[in-house]
Amino acid sequence: MKATFIIAALCSVWLQAQSAPPARPKFNVVSVKPCKPGDPGGGDSSPGSLHVGCGILAGTDHTGILQRAYNRYANGYLTSVRVIPIEGAPDWIHAEAFTIDAKSEGHPSILMMEGPMMQAILEDRFKLKVHRETRQGPVYDLTLGKGSPKLKPLQQGACTPAPIGRPLPQVAPGEHLCRNMVAPRGAVDIEGSTLSGFAALLAMALDRPVIDKTGITDYFEIHLRFSPDDLAAPRPGPDAPDAPTVRPPDVPGIFQAMQEQLGLKLVPAKGPVEVLVIDHIERPTGN
Repeated sequence: MKATFIIAALCSVWLQAQSAPPARPKFNVVSVKPCKPGDPGGGDSSPGSLHVGCGILAGTDHTGILQRAYNRYANGYLTSVRVIPIEGAPDWIHAEAFTIDAKSEGHPSILMMEGPMMQAILEDRFKLKVHRETRQGPVYDLTLGKGSPKLKPLQQGACTPAPIGRPLPQVAPGEHLCRNMVAPRGAVDIEGSTLSGFAALLAMALDRPVIDKTGITDYFEIHLRFSPDDLAAPRPGPDAPDAPTVRPPDVPGIFQAMQEQLGLKLVPAKGPVEVLVIDHIERPTGN
């Protein structure tokens, strides 16, 4: 009976060790200094050596150090291409900037340093405490428009899709990861992605998240051109069936461009919206 108890206890310890998350890596040396927004940053990061040149914690458009650390690279790789709102913070995080230099033993990747390792800096030097909430809020549903979709399938070997939520794959010599970019002032260029990935990127040019409701899982090459003027105009309400067209046909707004160029549609709706809430933050302690 005693031997059985010992074996059971050892198994319990082993299972707990297997389920425990790995320890978050940290920097050995960290320097945080205030600077004036717009000052030249200088320097580049490399594996094991991080340099953030005069960056703000959170821009008014929610970009910045916090967005990269707790959303985009939260798990040490490309975790999300969405931009999530940041709430609850004092005004100074949108205006004051900091230069951060840090070094680590070994050669952790730049994404690991900008994600989990930056989280450790923020929690230690800025006394940051955060939590996430998911609320019901305004979204756009990405749906099929009138007629057949006008989508170009990703050609075999053209590029390797970059996965979301797991480490990037190794690519063979002469190959490259698909480059997917958004210019909020009028363009989305995707070398290779699913429509779910396209929806996540598209939200960066809009005022709310975009949720893929097409049911299509294939990979496509997508190029969308639209007038940025419509983005400043009031959005249609959730009950509006179509967005008004206010641009001439040669320079369509994004709602019209989606239908004409891709055969897709953005439908205002209600859905889950993730928010990063700042519970506590202080100006950083000295070096």
